[in-house]
Amino acid sequence: MKLSELFLGVEVKKVIGSLSGEVKGLSYDSRQVKKDFVFVAIPGFRTDGHHYLFEAVKRGATALVVEKEIKNFPQSVAIFQVKSSRRALALMSTNFYGLPSQRIKVIGVTGTNGKTTTVYLLESIFKKAGFGTGRITTIDYSWGIGPQPSRATTPEAPELQSLLKKMIEAGYSYAVMEVSSHSLALNRVEGVDFDWAVFTNLTPEHLDFHGSMQAYGKAKLSLFEKMGEEKRVAVNIDDHFGRIIRDKISCQVVSYGLREGCEIRGQILKFTEQGVLFRLQAKDGSREIFLPLLGRHNVYNALAASSVAWGEQIPVSLISQGLENVSPIPGRLELVSGKKQTKIFVDYAHTPDGLEKVLRTLRSITKGKLLVVFGCGGDRDSSKRPRMGRIAHLLADYSVITSDNPRSEDPEKIMLEIEEGIKQVGGRRDKDYLFIPDRREAIAKGIEVGRQKDVLLVAGKGHEKVQIFKDRIEEFSDREVVKELLSEFN
Repeated sequence: MKLSELFLGVEVKKVIGSLSGEVKGLSYDSRQVKKDFVFVAIPGFRTDGHHYLFEAVKRGATALVVEKEIKNFPQSVAIFQVKSSRRALALMSTNFYGLPSQRIKVIGVTGTNGKTTTVYLLESIFKKAGFGTGRITTIDYSWGIGPQPSRATTPEAPELQSLLKKMIEAGYSYAVMEVSSHSLALNRVEGVDFDWAVFTNLTPEHLDFHGSMQAYGKAKLSLFEKMGEEKRVAVNIDDHFGRIIRDKISCQVVSYGLREGCEIRGQILKFTEQGVLFRLQAKDGSREIFLPLLGRHNVYNALAASSVAWGEQIPVSLISQGLENVSPIPGRLELVSGKKQTKIFVDYAHTPDGLEKVLRTLRSITKGKLLVVFGCGGDRDSSKRPRMGRIAHLLADYSVITSDNPRSEDPEKIMLEIEEGIKQVGGRRDKDYLFIPDRREAIAKGIEVGRQKDVLLVAGKGHEKVQIFKDRIEEFSDREVVKELLSEFN
């Protein structure tokens, strides 16, 4: 590809050098640069890509994309100064991989909670209807060669555009992906031609990054504001911010929820230990569906998926089959097998809203005591820590407070902040909760105190397979640890 083709649609402030060069790749990581690559220097949160320009050239870069004024480089290196390196990277990636989102239907799912499950449900429906479908989620990426572990909820633009191209090459009709607020704020999905945008809900999260709920909501809203009039969106109008989205955009809206007035409405008929029986109601009829996922919140996820499928003219009978036959979603209210009588679930709930929904769901099926093991991540929004402590104390019978990716922070400090919330609602240490910093020991304690008919929730990490500390990263899977401990107890 010619440099001139790579920069189509990119706003360039200044060019030094020729546009006639050939491009064999592009990278924002100087360590990945090869001969005839374009290196994009991004001012990051921990380091600045402009510090690595000479290394990129040494490795073979023939063009540099920068935000700052650059001097004293060889004439053989073309330099492009842009206003935003991140936005330029996204648009260049789109061009380099041949505008893939224009050759496959792309569905973006955003919201605080429910994104991953909604993507899995949509994929299940589309596959049941006979459409090849790729997915991009917090858990994994899938495009035809089997699931691959994800590195980010929404990958950086070059990886994202490469994945979309691979889905096209696999003959897929749909790409269903999570769209995080970070990816929207950092321009990772700039240039993606979404056919559908889906909104699940908005509750406090990522305030360490966005600074305020207003900024967080603005990032989410930006996805919908970019949708052209010919595009479609599915919006949860039981959520206050969903109604704001509906009222602010001009494209076609398919509304969903449990209340009256929705185009796609759910009516919950029965909660069971295996899932939820609900009635799916649309303009052209209704159908009873047994969703093999626990909780009211998963009915909302099913309605979100159903709204898109219904808008894509998939019959309700196939929507039903897709929902009823969805595969278990790793780390999402996942029942971990074992001989001990206590039912043990692993879930990714790491926000106040997520923890509350999961605990309420498990409370409805608990015949004995409800126990929870959880912590809060380090270097993340600290304001949620006492809130999660309050929720755990009010909804569970006993809590074991532990570490959950403390990163650069002191695990004990995080646990004390969680404890403040428990104390605010009358919780007393040892009687109502316990501190065990070592996560494996904490899970072992939860299993030890559990009795017949009790339910234990291990929350926070879900599908994750590592524990991140200040000075190291250790392999750690809640699911595998629970299984190992169960075998030791029996």
